[in-house]
Amino acid sequence: MTLSEEKEGAILILTLNGKIDMEGARVFGERIVQILDAGEQSILLDFTEVPYINSSGLHALILVANRLTKSGGTLILAGVGEQVYKALKISGLAPMLTIQPTRADALATFSE
Repeated sequence: MTLSEEKEGAILILTLNGKIDMEGARVFGERIVQILDAGEQSILLDFTEVPYINSSGLHALILVANRLTKSGGTLILAGVGEQVYKALKISGLAPMLTIQPTRADALATFSE
């Protein structure tokens, strides 16, 4: 899995590409901790190119969501495919996360 980052105003957009399996979750987890430690408060995770997420990836998402909630930040997921959404739903995470169909929809949600 690879990550790319860009800023749009105060929003940090992380585009994930590939499977978030054990190794992908490690890469994502290490980088997201650095980002949160740097004080980012508005994070958009673009899942458009993520076909799969396992329990390690779900755990990393829980950590991000919890840290941002505690600090008053915002986490929005965009482009979540059917397989990933199914994993989020089965794990009970789906209702706890803000999920938008596209990156544009997610960016618009930040400004609401």
